[in-house]
Amino acid sequence: MIKILLNTVVRNLYKQKVYSIVNILGLATGVTCTLLILIWVNYELSFDNYHKDIERIYTVYENQKYADGDVFSVYSTPSPLAASFKEEYPEVEYASRLVSTWGQLVLSANGKTFVETGGKIVDPDFFKIFSIPVLYGDYISPLSNESTIVLSRRLSEKLFGDIDPIGLSIEINSNYQFIVGAVVENAPENSSIHYDFFLPFKFFKEYWEYDLSDWEANSFHTFIKLKDGANSEYLAENIKHHVRQRIPYSNVELDLQAFEKYHLYSISKNKAGPIWYVQVFLLVAVLILLIACFNYMNLATARSERRAREVAIRKVVGAQRRGLVGLFLTESIVFTTIALGLGIVLVELLLPVFSDLTNRTLTLNLGNLKFLIAVVLIVLSTGVLSGSYPALFLSSFLPILVIRGVFRQDSAMLRKVLVIIQFTMSIALFICTCVIYKQLNFLQDSDVGYNKDNIVYIEMLDDFYEEYSELKGELLKIPGVHWVTAANQMPVNFRNSTWDVNWPNKLEDSEDVLFQLSFVDFDFIETFEMDVIQGRGFSKQFGEDTLKFIINESAAEKMGMVYTIGEKISLWNYTGEVIGIVKDFNFNSLQVGVDPLIMMRNPSSFKYIGIRVGEDKDPIINRIRKVWNQKFSHIPFNYRLLEEDFDYFYQAESRMGKLFASFTAIAFIISSLGLFGLVSFITENKAKEVALRKVFGANVDNVFRLLYKEILRWIVLSIAIAWIISFFAMEWWLNGFAYRIEIGIGIFVLAAVLSLLIAFLTIYRQISCLVKIAPAHVLKYE
Repeated sequence: MIKILLNTVVRNLYKQKVYSIVNILGLATGVTCTLLILIWVNYELSFDNYHKDIERIYTVYENQKYADGDVFSVYSTPSPLAASFKEEYPEVEYASRLVSTWGQLVLSANGKTFVETGGKIVDPDFFKIFSIPVLYGDYISPLSNESTIVLSRRLSEKLFGDIDPIGLSIEINSNYQFIVGAVVENAPENSSIHYDFFLPFKFFKEYWEYDLSDWEANSFHTFIKLKDGANSEYLAENIKHHVRQRIPYSNVELDLQAFEKYHLYSISKNKAGPIWYVQVFLLVAVLILLIACFNYMNLATARSERRAREVAIRKVVGAQRRGLVGLFLTESIVFTTIALGLGIVLVELLLPVFSDLTNRTLTLNLGNLKFLIAVVLIVLSTGVLSGSYPALFLSSFLPILVIRGVFRQDSAMLRKVLVIIQFTMSIALFICTCVIYKQLNFLQDSDVGYNKDNIVYIEMLDDFYEEYSELKGELLKIPGVHWVTAANQMPVNFRNSTWDVNWPNKLEDSEDVLFQLSFVDFDFIETFEMDVIQGRGFSKQFGEDTLKFIINESAAEKMGMVYTIGEKISLWNYTGEVIGIVKDFNFNSLQVGVDPLIMMRNPSSFKYIGIRVGEDKDPIINRIRKVWNQKFSHIPFNYRLLEEDFDYFYQAESRMGKLFASFTAIAFIISSLGLFGLVSFITENKAKEVALRKVFGANVDNVFRLLYKEILRWIVLSIAIAWIISFFAMEWWLNGFAYRIEIGIGIFVLAAVLSLLIAFLTIYRQISCLVKIAPAHVLKYE
């Protein structure tokens, strides 16, 4: 039976080559897009899944509550938190702190020297919480000894080659000696925690002179692993006021996030996190697959008159409706299977391009059982969905009516509805793509309050500030170097903050305000071309300016200051006067607003040298490199451009825009095939009507307008529905930005014009062929 069905399907495929090719291409395009998106989604969902007992691993985070009801959620927690959790809560089996090394470290071993930034400071429990394969050395507790360092495979091979380095010595910054205690496997790409080496907290305490018993300093991630069967919700409720029990005036509440959600889910109540992109593109995959299915239905039922006689003859010779339904469903599943084969070939060809778009290393792994099951389900569901209506419709023809030349017309409305849905989806995707690109261009071209162009910056080692003044003098001698300054952070990565700020007239019972804090040098304002609206910047003309503050407009507003020059404010144990106010500038993504900011001089905290250069950057950078190599011949010269880091803020939106544009083009192509099917049906059924109109004197233009008008009203309805859907969807998306565009009518008009143009080009040839057919040829059997 199955062999007969397959033979019949193959014969029909061969007889109707053009129809078969169009159908297979439509389904193959839909399947290709769906597979590409599923590969990416599977990659995103696979993050950190290689850790054993991941369902028992949690990260602790803070909800810091400030004035005006603001809640600032951060992963940064106090140093003593991990140890206190392990001591006080029986649910906690292991607890570890984690902090990245602050800046660059120089590692020397085996006669080689490298500058590394990928170091992590962790507790011994870290290796009991996370599954990190140990290749050489201590498998039980790789970091139990405070004089040991743990290397990744990459760094081990870089320093020592292929030999086993256990027991060999490594020197850090010429002052600290460590013995290699273990070599661990490199972190996989789908890991949230990337590392090159691990160091014990003894080094952190000594090198950065950090008080690890301070409950008020938040610099550390805290990870815990619960005992088997422990209730995480009960623990989360108990730890809420853990910090406040040590610091009664603290504004901090603790909470837990399952490590399974660490990569995709935001801890902030105001941000959806990357999971939003996963959900959006899953929806896009479903929409494109539906468009492909609807396209198949349209093309299948558009040929109903030709298939009707086949159905009638089969019924006359004894075929049952159930058998005919099976025949048409088999046909659609065969179409889908062929489309799947073509889709897999296209996926293999497109994966390198798609990997670049998503910034991921993606592969098609048909050996993955879960993925294979998903592919089989896609084939079956697509085949059944796309073939269900044609099978039920075509198998319902009555032989006597077909022989008389009478055909059912009740599928016409469904076909029109399917085309409306297809074009609605495509137009909505087009509008969303335009809005995303427009918003992205707005963000990248907006005035951020300083000049980010032509800024080169270099990360210094922690003791370089002692030689910074001499280096600055040498750099300023280079032609094309206009300004040189230093700071603990560049304006694209301000991360230091504090609520321990006091000012005149601050009420004792007032809620705390979170201030961003930055340590900057002389000429910082001039280098970044910021606007000083009151007072002055830091200048050597006034001495060292070490107990002076510059604040931004938002800080002045929070403090209730109108004219602030000379006002005294207190920051931690420092008390000094405000010497200037700068116009608000954005030191984070424009998705968020400008926070209150305080700047002060603290040379020992400087980590970066900022250099304003001329337009012709390359030769100037080469001269800077020459000066650097002369002064620090043992340290490789590494630099960054501030404008490139600024663009990094919007990489996710940029990738989403490119993907939307690609899938929108594909959706329009498939929708056009669906429209092609609808027009085929209309021209097939209107042939006699058109012939009669021509016999009674209608000219070609009138007939063309009549047929185009019928198609036009369905496209216009699609445009109207798409306008409404895309407007509300994009308004919701844009509300997530502190600075945003107004959508405007232009995008909607462009979408309408493009849709009508695509529709016109799709149907023009078919209608033109119909109106040119001689009436005698159509009516010769009437």
